Amino acid sequence: MGEITAMNNQSVLTAGERWSLSFFIIMAAMVVGGLLWAPDGMAYGRSRATTSLSPIGVNSLGASSGESAANAAAAASEAPPHLDHKQRIALAWQIALAANNFSPGILDASFGPNSRRALRQYANSFFPGVNPFDRHDPRIFDALHVDVAHVWVWYTISQTDQDAVGTEHYHWLTMAAARRMPYASLEDCILEKFHCTRALLQRLNPHVPLSQLQAGQKIRVPNIRPFPGPDVDFGVPGGMAATLDMDRHGYPPVKAAYLTINFQQRAIRVFNANNQEEALFKCSIAAHKQELPSVNDAKIAVIAVNPNYTFIPSSWPEVHGINRRLIIPPGPRNPVGVVWMGLNIPGVGIHGNPVPQYIGITGSHGCFRMTNWDAVHLFTMIKVGTRVVMINAGHPVVEAEDVGEQASSGSQHMRRHHRKRERWPTDGAQQAQSADNR
Repeated sequence: MGEITAMNNQSVLTAGERWSLSFFIIMAAMVVGGLLWAPDGMAYGRSRATTSLSPIGVNSLGASSGESAANAAAAASEAPPHLDHKQRIALAWQIALAANNFSPGILDASFGPNSRRALRQYANSFFPGVNPFDRHDPRIFDALHVDVAHVWVWYTISQTDQDAVGTEHYHWLTMAAARRMPYASLEDCILEKFHCTRALLQRLNPHVPLSQLQAGQKIRVPNIRPFPGPDVDFGVPGGMAATLDMDRHGYPPVKAAYLTINFQQRAIRVFNANNQEEALFKCSIAAHKQELPSVNDAKIAVIAVNPNYTFIPSSWPEVHGINRRLIIPPGPRNPVGVVWMGLNIPGVGIHGNPVPQYIGITGSHGCFRMTNWDAVHLFTMIKVGTRVVMINAGHPVVEAEDVGEQASSGSQHMRRHHRKRERWPTDGAQQAQSADNR
């Protein structure tokens, strides 16, 4: 090859300069390729193309080719997301777990107890004996298709999103008089659509007033399958059918042989006919022990989408001044959310919820509450007659996750070495303030 010369042919690079330039070019290519993106040396934190198991295509919600250059320029000029390296890693793993049927709960970019349980359970089910927190073992990382380089995408708020917003009702009588239970705001709608906390959405859009979102506005959102999908509204004919169809075809298929509900862990697990755990969800249980089901074995007796809710005064002793039954209309902010899976226990069911950030934190009146997106996902796995096994303190069992935690991971020195290198989500309780940790 000839000498590399400057454009004016007046300066020729020395051998040392050529070596430096070549080294720089190689390093730059590796960064662009995703091999050295992680400053802490996360060996398996490379960029990867989104596969069929990923929540959504990396650019599938981005700007369309017909959008104006002004909009693209405005989007490009936005301040970058306020996510540090650890938060990107945590969010990538949360997204990957959710996409593979092991829900970490609401996304918050903090790898707290819910996320760690989901990862341990996934590992125990599909990689028995493998420690999921071993930074040197890429098998689980690769199987989940963790994509740290693409934890967010651009999303343009649609008119359908705007149409799903209405008046928020705080009193049972006004709720009963309403036509539907809509989202209270576009912010409320977008938070549920992308399964995330307000704090995370604000971190992704640091200079965007979330209380002033508008249709047509482009924002960053977690790279998770939207719920409901783009241009889908629960309140229009066919809206729930479209949501269920998208859910059935967007995740690894699961056919539940039976469910377990662990009262202590506030967790619902889905098992196949071979007793393999295939899905995990967070739930809320009754606030008082006397309201918990006293039977150990039940089954799904009835299922309904977009259900009404019947307010019965005797079930709500804290509500005063109402002595008659009320019918609360359907909608995402209905007391039982958008899905009802009733058990063969009077008044008890598994259902959605109007306040996703409270799942696992507050107690119910006896039912098992889930986020709306998890409830719909579970709905696609079960049928009338599916067995439901209750696990409580009176019938202790060795949880699969406890077995997973005991998997060999080397010496104490090696575990400390792993934590120092920060190449994997931490297995320690370090996010006490996160929504995932409550």
